Amino acid sequence: MSKLPISRRGVLASPLFATAAAVPAIAAPSPAEEPDAALLEALARYWQAERAVLAMEAGVEPPATSPAYPAWEAKFDALISQRSKAIAQMADLRAMTAEGQQGKATVLERHLPLCLRWYDCGDDPEIKLALSLARDVGRNAA
Repeated sequence: MSKLPISRRGVLASPLFATAAAVPAIAAPSPAEEPDAALLEALARYWQAERAVLAMEAGVEPPATSPAYPAWEAKFDALISQRSKAIAQMADLRAMTAEGQQGKATVLERHLPLCLRWYDCGDDPEIKLALSLARDVGRNAA
């Protein structure tokens, strides 16, 4: 099987990243007694960063030789880092409510296919099971 070269521009242009309308609105939790308060806060930070990434993708990227490019790249990389940190925090938190479970499942369902393309492990049965579970939880909690 031949592999096509993968670039950031190509990945970002993929349908997974192209639709800002598919980004759900997640409100930050207000009551401190909410069992998933930390998780919902991480989800809110994730979606905030994801929306900003999508907005940058929708805009015009300056040419790599442009003096504006380093600042654009730094901003983009910072948003990717914020999004990754929120995902890592979510991974360390147990979802106690259906809302928290659905939130984690939605993020997993959104990013796991991309990871599968990058790391060529889409045929692993464990990965397929994890993605299937994410779909199930996302659908059942809605």
